Amino acid sequence: MMNILVVDDEVGVCCVIQHLLVREGYAVTAVTDGRLAMDAVSRDDFAAALIDLNLADMDGNDVIRAARAARPTMPIVMMSGMVLESGQGVPDLLSPSPKVVGLHRLAKPFKPKDLSQLMRDILAQDTELLAVAV
Repeated sequence: MMNILVVDDEVGVCCVIQHLLVREGYAVTAVTDGRLAMDAVSRDDFAAALIDLNLADMDGNDVIRAARAARPTMPIVMMSGMVLESGQGVPDLLSPSPKVVGLHRLAKPFKPKDLSQLMRDILAQDTELLAVAV
């Protein structure tokens, strides 16, 4: 079973995402604190991480950088109400580069089917990349 990390400072958002992903057959580790998220990424192996950009205790971008440093190949989904559209790559307001491998966006609010499809897509890509590398 693939373990997914969910990081959002809103407990309700964590619970909803956790419920949706568990229903899809994933194991989920949900944390509401950026520092706890960084500890979890350095300690545990996750198939992917969903990280809110607007955390109460720290900048979500710092959590993303720490996650990328600890797990360079782990797909990361940036979540934000400020992200204009879901998809792959970094939004223009965060970086001049429109495409970053393994970095995806999820605009809040989102539909459950959009979250499910995004997770299937990125985890299928990750599996395909591993198959090519082996």
